[in-house]
Amino acid sequence: MNTTKILKEALKGCDREKVAKAINMTKGNLNNMIAGQKPYPPKGETPNVIDRVQTLIEVTSETTGRFEILQYLTEFFGFVMVKNPALEVTDSPAISQISKILGEFAKLIDEIGKANEDGIIEQFEADEIRTKWESCKRAIEEFVLACETGKFNKII
Repeated sequence: MNTTKILKEALKGCDREKVAKAINMTKGNLNNMIAGQKPYPPKGETPNVIDRVQTLIEVTSETTGRFEILQYLTEFFGFVMVKNPALEVTDSPAISQISKILGEFAKLIDEIGKANEDGIIEQFEADEIRTKWESCKRAIEEFVLACETGKFNKII
């Protein structure tokens, strides 16, 4: 991934002076970072903001096994973090994967029904619903990845 190109694209149409001020840097330093160049000897490439955040997330996740910074950032901006699952699909027909999705969805609906039996969904019940939802999303993502990678293009 070329983070310099991503940074350039992200800053198109932005007031670079305002951006530089917001991240406590001069406009010249911001422009150098976008260009991927050190403004001082020895000349060469320097990590930009995206590179640094990526490194921070990689190091903390390798050390702890958790993605708390990434999780925070996705939630802060109103997104839900869903990690792409390892593709576990074998050469099974698509119908067996569809069956897996329906099974996970049934577990989710069952959990919602159990939680709402008394008309109140408490936090621990909401947590269980979230767990089932995440499992359902993983099953669907595995299916989509299998479709995209051609796992269902052949007849077995």
